[in-house]
Amino acid sequence: MRKVLILCVVVGLVGCGPNKKVEADALQAQQEYDYKKALQNYQVGVNYLNNNQILDAIQLLESAVAQDDGNFRYQHALGLAYSMNGDLEKAETALKNALAINPNDSESFNLLGSIYVDMERYDDAIDSFKRVIRDKNYSQPKFPYYNMGVALRRQGRLSEAVAAFQRAVSIDPEFYRVYISLAEIYKESNDYKHALHFFKKAEPGFSENVDLLYQIGHAFFKLRQYDQAKSYLAQVSILFPPPQIDISTQEMLRYIELKQRSAMN
Repeated sequence: MRKVLILCVVVGLVGCGPNKKVEADALQAQQEYDYKKALQNYQVGVNYLNNNQILDAIQLLESAVAQDDGNFRYQHALGLAYSMNGDLEKAETALKNALAINPNDSESFNLLGSIYVDMERYDDAIDSFKRVIRDKNYSQPKFPYYNMGVALRRQGRLSEAVAAFQRAVSIDPEFYRVYISLAEIYKESNDYKHALHFFKKAEPGFSENVDLLYQIGHAFFKLRQYDQAKSYLAQVSILFPPPQIDISTQEMLRYIELKQRSAMN
Protein backbone atom coordinates (compact mmCIF):
# COMPACT_ATOMS: atom_id res chain seq x y z
CA MET A 1 0.00 0.00 0.00
CA ARG A 2 2.80 2.36 0.82
CA LYS A 3 4.47 1.73 -2.54
CA VAL A 4 1.27 2.45 -4.32
CA LEU A 5 0.80 5.69 -2.35
CA ILE A 6 4.31 6.85 -3.10
CA LEU A 7 3.92 6.01 -6.78
CA CYS A 8 0.71 7.98 -6.95
CA VAL A 9 2.33 11.01 -5.31
CA VAL A 10 5.28 10.91 -7.70
CA VAL A 11 3.06 10.57 -10.73
CA GLY A 12 0.92 13.41 -9.44
CA LEU A 13 3.95 15.67 -9.04
CA VAL A 14 5.18 14.91 -12.51
CA GLY A 15 1.77 15.63 -13.99
CA CYS A 16 1.45 18.97 -12.18
CA GLY A 17 4.99 20.22 -12.89
CA PRO A 18 5.75 22.95 -15.49
CA ASN A 19 6.43 21.81 -19.02
CA LYS A 20 9.07 24.28 -20.12
CA LYS A 21 8.85 23.37 -23.78
CA VAL A 22 5.10 23.94 -23.83
CA GLU A 23 5.56 27.29 -22.09
CA ALA A 24 8.32 28.32 -24.49
CA ASP A 25 6.21 27.33 -27.48
CA ALA A 26 3.25 29.27 -26.13
CA LEU A 27 5.43 32.32 -25.51
CA GLN A 28 6.86 32.15 -29.01
CA ALA A 29 3.39 31.79 -30.50
CA GLN A 30 2.19 34.83 -28.52
CA GLN A 31 5.20 36.86 -29.65
CA GLU A 32 4.60 35.90 -33.27
CA TYR A 33 0.93 36.84 -32.92
CA ASP A 34 1.86 40.21 -31.34
CA TYR A 35 4.41 40.85 -34.11
CA LYS A 36 1.89 40.13 -36.87
CA LYS A 37 -0.88 42.08 -35.17
CA ALA A 38 1.42 45.06 -34.54
CA LEU A 39 2.57 45.00 -38.16
CA GLN A 40 -1.03 44.85 -39.37
CA ASN A 41 -2.02 47.76 -37.12
CA TYR A 42 0.96 49.75 -38.36
CA GLN A 43 0.23 49.13 -42.04
CA VAL A 44 -3.46 49.97 -41.77
CA GLY A 45 -2.65 52.95 -39.54
CA VAL A 46 -0.22 54.36 -42.11
CA ASN A 47 -2.85 53.87 -44.80
CA TYR A 48 -5.31 55.86 -42.70
CA LEU A 49 -2.64 58.51 -42.22
CA ASN A 50 -2.08 58.79 -45.97
CA ASN A 51 -5.83 59.27 -46.40
CA ASN A 52 -5.92 61.96 -43.71
CA GLN A 53 -8.00 59.82 -41.34
CA ILE A 54 -5.87 60.97 -38.45
CA LEU A 55 -7.86 59.76 -35.43
CA ASP A 56 -8.27 56.26 -36.88
CA ALA A 57 -4.55 56.22 -37.66
CA ILE A 58 -3.63 57.24 -34.11
CA GLN A 59 -5.76 54.48 -32.60
CA LEU A 60 -4.09 51.76 -34.67
CA LEU A 61 -0.58 53.14 -34.33
CA GLU A 62 -0.97 53.37 -30.56
CA SER A 63 -1.94 49.69 -30.60
CA ALA A 64 1.08 48.84 -32.74
CA VAL A 65 3.40 50.63 -30.30
CA ALA A 66 1.72 48.93 -27.31
CA GLN A 67 2.35 45.56 -28.96
CA ASP A 68 5.94 46.37 -30.01
CA ASP A 69 7.30 49.51 -28.39
CA GLY A 70 10.83 48.77 -29.56
CA ASN A 71 9.96 49.22 -33.23
CA PHE A 72 11.37 52.46 -34.64
CA ARG A 73 8.93 52.70 -37.54
CA TYR A 74 5.90 52.43 -35.27
CA GLN A 75 7.14 55.15 -32.91
CA HIS A 76 8.01 57.49 -35.81
CA ALA A 77 4.64 56.99 -37.51
CA LEU A 78 2.83 57.61 -34.23
CA GLY A 79 4.81 60.82 -33.76
CA LEU A 80 3.82 61.93 -37.25
CA ALA A 81 0.16 61.13 -36.58
CA TYR A 82 0.17 63.05 -33.30
CA SER A 83 1.79 66.05 -35.02
CA MET A 84 -0.84 66.04 -37.76
CA ASN A 85 -3.51 66.08 -35.06
CA GLY A 86 -1.87 68.98 -33.23
CA ASP A 87 -0.87 66.84 -30.22
CA LEU A 88 2.60 68.34 -30.12
CA GLU A 89 3.76 67.08 -26.72
CA LYS A 90 2.70 63.52 -27.53
CA ALA A 91 4.39 63.85 -30.92
CA GLU A 92 7.62 64.98 -29.26
CA THR A 93 7.52 62.00 -26.87
CA ALA A 94 6.92 59.48 -29.68
CA LEU A 95 9.70 60.92 -31.82
CA LYS A 96 12.14 60.93 -28.92
CA ASN A 97 11.24 57.28 -28.37
CA ALA A 98 11.95 56.64 -32.06
CA LEU A 99 15.31 58.41 -31.82
CA ALA A 100 16.20 56.42 -28.71
CA ILE A 101 15.86 53.33 -30.91
CA ASN A 102 17.52 54.85 -33.99
CA PRO A 103 19.57 57.90 -32.90
CA ASN A 104 20.72 58.75 -36.41
CA ASP A 105 17.41 58.97 -38.23
CA SER A 106 17.34 62.35 -39.96
CA GLU A 107 13.67 62.15 -40.90
CA SER A 108 12.72 61.95 -37.22
CA PHE A 109 14.98 64.91 -36.41
CA ASN A 110 13.43 66.94 -39.26
CA LEU A 111 9.91 66.18 -38.03
CA LEU A 112 10.90 66.88 -34.43
CA GLY A 113 12.34 70.24 -35.52
CA SER A 114 9.07 71.14 -37.26
CA ILE A 115 7.19 70.31 -34.06
CA TYR A 116 9.53 72.56 -32.08
CA VAL A 117 8.77 75.40 -34.54
CA ASP A 118 5.05 74.94 -33.83
CA MET A 119 5.84 74.92 -30.10
CA GLU A 120 7.87 78.15 -30.57
CA ARG A 121 10.98 76.39 -29.29
CA TYR A 122 13.05 77.85 -32.10
CA ASP A 123 16.54 77.12 -30.75
CA ASP A 124 15.63 73.45 -30.30
CA ALA A 125 14.17 73.46 -33.80
CA ILE A 126 17.32 74.92 -35.35
CA ASP A 127 19.49 72.38 -33.52
CA SER A 128 17.34 69.57 -34.93
CA PHE A 129 17.53 70.92 -38.48
CA LYS A 130 21.29 71.29 -38.23
CA ARG A 131 21.51 67.62 -37.29
CA VAL A 132 19.66 66.78 -40.50
CA ILE A 133 21.79 69.11 -42.63
CA ARG A 134 24.95 67.42 -41.37
CA ASP A 135 23.66 64.11 -42.73
CA LYS A 136 25.12 64.10 -46.24
CA ASN A 137 23.07 61.01 -47.09
CA TYR A 138 19.72 62.64 -46.36
CA SER A 139 17.70 62.44 -49.57
CA GLN A 140 15.83 65.77 -49.28
CA PRO A 141 18.24 68.38 -47.87
CA LYS A 142 16.09 71.24 -49.16
CA PHE A 143 13.54 70.59 -46.39
CA PRO A 144 15.75 71.15 -43.33
CA TYR A 145 17.13 74.34 -44.93
CA TYR A 146 13.61 75.59 -45.59
CA ASN A 147 12.40 74.61 -42.12
CA MET A 148 15.40 76.26 -40.51
CA GLY A 149 14.63 79.40 -42.51
CA VAL A 150 11.11 79.40 -41.06
CA ALA A 151 12.49 79.13 -37.51
CA LEU A 152 15.07 81.87 -38.11
CA ARG A 153 12.47 84.17 -39.61
CA ARG A 154 10.20 83.77 -36.60
CA GLN A 155 13.13 84.68 -34.39
CA GLY A 156 13.63 87.87 -36.41
CA ARG A 157 16.98 86.67 -37.76
CA LEU A 158 16.05 87.72 -41.27
CA SER A 159 19.45 87.72 -42.99
CA GLU A 160 20.08 84.18 -41.75
CA ALA A 161 16.57 83.16 -42.81
CA VAL A 162 17.20 84.53 -46.31
CA ALA A 163 20.46 82.56 -46.48
CA ALA A 164 18.67 79.34 -45.45
CA PHE A 165 15.88 79.89 -47.97
CA GLN A 166 18.39 80.67 -50.71
CA ARG A 167 20.21 77.46 -49.92
CA ALA A 168 16.95 75.51 -50.21
CA VAL A 169 16.17 76.84 -53.70
CA SER A 170 19.78 76.37 -54.81
CA ILE A 171 19.22 72.66 -54.13
CA ASP A 172 15.81 72.64 -55.83
CA PRO A 173 14.99 75.68 -57.99
CA GLU A 174 11.40 74.41 -58.32
CA PHE A 175 10.76 74.55 -54.58
CA TYR A 176 8.29 77.35 -55.25
CA ARG A 177 6.92 78.03 -51.79
CA VAL A 178 10.41 79.10 -50.68
CA TYR A 179 10.25 82.00 -53.13
CA ILE A 180 7.08 83.18 -51.41
CA SER A 181 8.85 83.16 -48.04
CA LEU A 182 11.71 85.18 -49.52
CA ALA A 183 9.30 87.63 -51.14
CA GLU A 184 7.42 88.13 -47.87
CA ILE A 185 10.63 89.03 -46.04
CA TYR A 186 11.46 91.71 -48.61
CA LYS A 187 7.88 92.97 -48.67
CA GLU A 188 7.93 93.41 -44.89
CA SER A 189 10.97 95.66 -45.42
CA ASN A 190 9.12 97.60 -48.17
CA ASP A 191 11.65 96.33 -50.70
CA TYR A 192 9.08 95.75 -53.41
CA LYS A 193 11.65 95.31 -56.15
CA HIS A 194 13.09 92.16 -54.55
CA ALA A 195 9.66 91.09 -53.31
CA LEU A 196 8.32 91.21 -56.87
CA HIS A 197 11.32 89.25 -58.14
CA PHE A 198 10.62 86.35 -55.78
CA PHE A 199 6.83 86.46 -56.11
CA LYS A 200 7.31 86.12 -59.86
CA LYS A 201 9.69 83.18 -59.39
CA ALA A 202 6.96 81.43 -57.35
CA GLU A 203 4.34 81.93 -60.06
CA PRO A 204 4.95 78.71 -62.07
CA GLY A 205 4.17 76.65 -58.98
CA PHE A 206 0.92 78.42 -58.09
CA SER A 207 -1.18 78.66 -61.24
CA GLU A 208 -4.22 80.95 -60.78
CA ASN A 209 -3.53 81.35 -57.08
CA VAL A 210 -5.51 84.43 -56.07
CA ASP A 211 -3.22 85.47 -53.23
CA LEU A 212 -0.05 85.22 -55.32
CA LEU A 213 -1.60 87.10 -58.27
CA TYR A 214 -2.65 89.79 -55.82
CA GLN A 215 0.82 90.03 -54.31
CA ILE A 216 2.39 90.40 -57.75
CA GLY A 217 -0.16 93.02 -58.78
CA HIS A 218 0.32 94.88 -55.51
CA ALA A 219 4.10 94.88 -55.90
CA PHE A 220 3.82 96.25 -59.45
CA PHE A 221 1.44 98.90 -58.10
CA LYS A 222 3.88 99.93 -55.37
CA LEU A 223 6.62 100.21 -58.01
CA ARG A 224 4.28 102.39 -60.11
CA GLN A 225 4.34 99.95 -62.97
CA TYR A 226 0.63 100.40 -63.50
CA ASP A 227 0.09 98.52 -66.75
CA GLN A 228 1.58 95.34 -65.29
CA ALA A 229 -0.29 95.91 -62.02
CA LYS A 230 -3.58 96.26 -63.89
CA SER A 231 -2.98 93.01 -65.78
CA TYR A 232 -2.54 90.99 -62.58
CA LEU A 233 -5.21 92.76 -60.55
CA ALA A 234 -7.77 92.22 -63.32
CA GLN A 235 -7.09 88.48 -63.06
CA VAL A 236 -7.61 88.66 -59.29
CA SER A 237 -10.96 90.41 -59.67
CA ILE A 238 -12.49 87.60 -61.74
CA LEU A 239 -11.29 84.74 -59.52
CA PHE A 240 -13.69 85.39 -56.61
CA PRO A 241 -11.11 86.71 -54.12
CA PRO A 242 -11.91 86.95 -50.42
CA PRO A 243 -13.45 90.31 -49.39
CA GLN A 244 -10.28 91.88 -48.00
CA ILE A 245 -8.30 91.18 -51.17
CA ASP A 246 -11.24 92.16 -53.38
CA ILE A 247 -11.65 95.57 -51.71
CA SER A 248 -7.94 96.37 -52.03
CA THR A 249 -7.88 95.12 -55.63
CA GLN A 250 -10.80 97.32 -56.68
CA GLU A 251 -9.24 100.34 -54.97
CA MET A 252 -5.98 99.87 -56.89
CA LEU A 253 -7.79 99.29 -60.18
CA ARG A 254 -9.82 102.50 -59.69
CA TYR A 255 -6.66 104.43 -58.90
CA ILE A 256 -4.94 103.07 -62.02
CA GLU A 257 -7.98 103.92 -64.14
CA LEU A 258 -7.98 107.50 -62.86
CA LYS A 259 -4.23 107.77 -63.39
CA GLN A 260 -4.48 106.54 -66.98
CA ARG A 261 -7.39 108.87 -67.74
CA SER A 262 -5.41 111.78 -66.37
CA ALA A 263 -2.48 110.89 -68.58
CA MET A 264 -4.74 110.91 -71.65
CA ASN A 265 -6.07 114.43 -70.99
